[in-house]
Amino acid sequence: MALSGLILFLVAGLVFLGTEILPGDALEATIPKDERIYYTAEDFARMRAELGLDQPALVRFLAMFRDLVTFDFGETILTREPVVDTIYHPGLNSLLMACVALVITPAVAVSLGVLAALNPGGKLDGFVSGATLFTYSMPDFVVANIFIVVFALQLGIAPAILLISESDPAARILAVSVLPVLALVVSGVAYQFRLVRVGMEDALGSEYIERARLSGIPEWRLILVHALPAALIPMLNGTAQFVAGIISGVVVIEAVFKFPGIGLELVRAISQREVPTVQAITFLAAFAVIFGNLLADVSVLALDPRARRTRHV
Repeated sequence: MALSGLILFLVAGLVFLGTEILPGDALEATIPKDERIYYTAEDFARMRAELGLDQPALVRFLAMFRDLVTFDFGETILTREPVVDTIYHPGLNSLLMACVALVITPAVAVSLGVLAALNPGGKLDGFVSGATLFTYSMPDFVVANIFIVVFALQLGIAPAILLISESDPAARILAVSVLPVLALVVSGVAYQFRLVRVGMEDALGSEYIERARLSGIPEWRLILVHALPAALIPMLNGTAQFVAGIISGVVVIEAVFKFPGIGLELVRAISQREVPTVQAITFLAAFAVIFGNLLADVSVLALDPRARRTRHV
């Protein structure tokens, strides 16, 4: 818990520092340059005082972090709208897309990893390993743009830009979000497949699997009941990186497809120097990574008896 709190504090501090070193502040980012001639220095000083921008950076950061740890994200600097209201619908949309990807990705990765490990060096193993290595090396925005060119521009079976509102029903958002979800799944499968394949190959070559095979256990039961749980452990150990990749991928892919989610809201908040909104989004993202890692640790304890014995010792 202490380490998790330290991580959240460091994330909040780095994000705050990153927004502080940007030129200008929320007030200057909102007022166009050609309109600033109508404001005097006294006007800017008064407005900064009203918005709390005249306070020292450390005071503003500590007050903001105090609110973050209680999940009180405060108000936006300029409009005085609750931050929760500004990120609610975009957050739900991004969560919807991420949840679909989190369900599809492990299922595809585990299936391909098991099939490839059953015949190492075979045609399927070579093809899938090469394809996943290629896709894993490509940034998310490249995958997204390839999907747009192929499926939207060439084949015309999906929209390139999503013309939907952030408050549309979930069914409508999912109906037009096939390409963003697939682009998100591709990167996740490429990462998790390699972990599952290595884990499955090691499990199938272990002594306890050989003893179980000699005892006459059916091959399908040997694979699904005895080898697969052990093969999932490397994948679960990489859950933190996988969840972080999903979150970063959501931001990039939303920007490419104009998906009305938290990624576009984050870009808007950064451009307008809305530090409370940026802090809220990054804090929730860091919390999601920590929570996902905690669930992975619990799953490893459930699947690996050696880990349980180590904890008891």
